Amino acid sequence: MIQTLTPGALPPNPRILVVGATGYLGAKILRQLEAEPAFALRAMSRRGAPAGSVGAVDWVQGDLMDPASLAAALGGVDVVVSSANGYMKETIAADFEGNRNLIEAATRAGVKRFVFLSIVACDNAPSVPHFHAKKVAEDLIKASGIPYVFVRAPAFLDQADDYVAKGVKAGRFYAVGDKSTKWSYVLTDDLAACLAKAATHPDVAILNQTIDVGWCDGAKSQSELADLIVAATGRPLSIWVVPWFVIRALVRPIRFISDLGYDLLQMFMFFRTGRFIADTARQERFFGPAPSSGEAIARWVRRNGLGG
Repeated sequence: MIQTLTPGALPPNPRILVVGATGYLGAKILRQLEAEPAFALRAMSRRGAPAGSVGAVDWVQGDLMDPASLAAALGGVDVVVSSANGYMKETIAADFEGNRNLIEAATRAGVKRFVFLSIVACDNAPSVPHFHAKKVAEDLIKASGIPYVFVRAPAFLDQADDYVAKGVKAGRFYAVGDKSTKWSYVLTDDLAACLAKAATHPDVAILNQTIDVGWCDGAKSQSELADLIVAATGRPLSIWVVPWFVIRALVRPIRFISDLGYDLLQMFMFFRTGRFIADTARQERFFGPAPSSGEAIARWVRRNGLGG
């Protein structure tokens, strides 16, 4: 008897493609998946395998702006996990055109599940270019008919170049706008774990879900965040604030100088609305208990050697 799979259900030993696998977050997603020997892993990079790569990962060359390379990378793939972005590295066009190319290639390849890194409240922020690019990609994935999981991230507590940690080492916390407006945060280790779980989750109930990721105790103001860091490190911090009027005044002129600068300032102005808030109910349903702000910050402090 021929058995048919429920749409989006994982076949035995599924092949998972990680797009953006050499990025700061993508590399963490790949490490999470490597801990699961039941899956065949493929990782896509524009330059192929990075120097010193080992293990059972099948590295392939592919470029979001080159549809032919995507067709080759997606051959035989069951699940796509995409954390790729272009706006921080090249141009926002890669986030629009590149995502469309990937979605079209995944549709032609018969991919069974598309796990897409999106952004909290992206559907409410058309004025923020990279937020809007995520919403456009979400709509394209829905229209493609591929079963999907959208994992929507809030602000990253940590970055590849961790300016918050650097500030803490200097006794400073750099705040945007004011000390009181709340928005949501995530530690990238936790976000990577959620994306990996979305790719491998055996319950088809996860399909076609939009899942915010964040902290169980909710959004934090920058004053609250600084207090949590002080409590975890034992280091006193002075809060340096770039006020909203400065950010607002810079939005128009910077548009003629830097697309990235304009994008980031528009993002900060959206934060001011108070709508950049993650609802972690589905995170806890599908991925397990969300961490608290104190627990996540304590791990971040240990990793950066910030304890007093």
